[in-house]
Amino acid sequence: MYALPFLVSVLCAADPVAQAPALMQSRLRGTKTVVQEQELANAAARSQMFVTSSFAGDVLGQRYSDDDASCSAEGITPGVCALASLARLSSGQSVQTSGKVVDCDKQESRDRLERALIVEIESASAGNHSGIDAERLRSLEEELKPIYATLPREQRPDATHGVEGGLGYAAARYLLHQHFLRRHAWYVRGLNPAGDGRRPPDDKEALRSRVAGHLLEVMENNAKHGLDLKMLAVFVATLEHLIHGDQRERLKQAWLVHGLKPEATTTSEGLAQVLEVFMAHYFYVSQKVDSGYALTLPKAVEEVKTISRIYGGWPQIQSFIQEQVRKHEQLHDALTFDVAATAADAVLLLFQEVSGSMCHDMENTFQSLERGQRGRVKLQELRSADGGDLFRESVEYLRQLGALEGEEFHMFHVLTPNYMLGPSNCDGTTSFYDLCCPNACEVHKGHLERAMMADPGDHVSLITRAVGERLGHISSEMLRWLEQLAKEHDGRVLIHGRAFAEWLHNIFPRECPKPRVADFKGMAGDIVPDANADFQPTTALKADLFEW
Repeated sequence: MYALPFLVSVLCAADPVAQAPALMQSRLRGTKTVVQEQELANAAARSQMFVTSSFAGDVLGQRYSDDDASCSAEGITPGVCALASLARLSSGQSVQTSGKVVDCDKQESRDRLERALIVEIESASAGNHSGIDAERLRSLEEELKPIYATLPREQRPDATHGVEGGLGYAAARYLLHQHFLRRHAWYVRGLNPAGDGRRPPDDKEALRSRVAGHLLEVMENNAKHGLDLKMLAVFVATLEHLIHGDQRERLKQAWLVHGLKPEATTTSEGLAQVLEVFMAHYFYVSQKVDSGYALTLPKAVEEVKTISRIYGGWPQIQSFIQEQVRKHEQLHDALTFDVAATAADAVLLLFQEVSGSMCHDMENTFQSLERGQRGRVKLQELRSADGGDLFRESVEYLRQLGALEGEEFHMFHVLTPNYMLGPSNCDGTTSFYDLCCPNACEVHKGHLERAMMADPGDHVSLITRAVGERLGHISSEMLRWLEQLAKEHDGRVLIHGRAFAEWLHNIFPRECPKPRVADFKGMAGDIVPDANADFQPTTALKADLFEW
């Protein structure tokens, strides 16, 4: 996957002959390390999971960056430390070998991240991760059970008495994507079956944005019979830990640009300024003056001014920041970085609410238009709604999104749920995910999953009853359609497939998007969404995203 010449690794190392404890022995300590072949083999044999042969060759002779000792002292795990280093300015060091110039900083960052992710996964699986406890893993397993029970399993060649394997790659990725979408309204990069909605601006951001997909590949490659519930829970807990850890490092950068050392305290005004910089850098990627969080104070102030001018929800964010500052002034004798981290967590949660509320306002606008209650409005009417400035996405963007129906402009109609779930409505962004509009259809799907897990018998009766509880009735036409879906699969309804998604769209046209054929091009076919693409087609339309 990331095979690199050993010679370049040695040339880029500050001290290629330095010796230190083996990587797997250091576990969650970030130490400058040269890993010997036998030590790595012993560690892999002990863990029996998650170390692939492609990694083993790359790890030999590699070393951690010099800031690992500092991370270890602060209790920062290797994965978070490696991700944080990618968000800072590059050293620009390079060497030439066989006529080719190699960016040493880029190579070391890549190799270091690979080693660190292995450590995170191994530690979480073994139950000795400092940031993940057993109770959290048990809770996640229970949370994932309903959707897991309704997805196709891998076949076990040695299976007896009906024992099934775990989930294959496409099904596991879909489950994980759904989990983060339902819980946080996050479109996690590397997990979206339709492809990512944003292209990374540089190589280091590309590495950071590939973390979720990379973790999944590591785990899937080492699962003999698919990914079971425990493995999927380990994945979720590990990724949550990495994202939250990186969030704290991003806050630390906002703290540092104000001239504050990690152990320093600040004033109430200073804390408010730190939190404003932190939140402003979380907003629209197009407004970021730097990727990652390598900010200077002038650039940070510039971002705050820009966001305050263009984002309608900013006054609410500022008001809540002031509330948090007053609250912590009363609770604490000193306003430390840890206090700032607690306040930042609370502000981010509020931002999710503000973002969701603004999405709800857009939905109300759609429903106020002709045929809006059926989830399908005229593009001409939408363009003039709310003063004519809000809904300006181009025809090509809407078509690529699957949100446009019709052949001529005066006949164009926009599908509400397809539009609402588009990347133009994502107003929070990090290297790892975009915060987008909540998907109301997931409420219906979750209800069906829980019902089917509790009673996996007659799918048609079960779905009819579950949907009827929400609608009051199902027409005879829709019932016949549902019965035909079940007939095609021996009485089973594949509720995550394209055909059922089409049925759901017709049942809940305001909430459930119309499925795109292109989103089911992968090896799973029409059973599970898989566009078999790294990026959505809309990412190629930056210059044509809006029409005025």
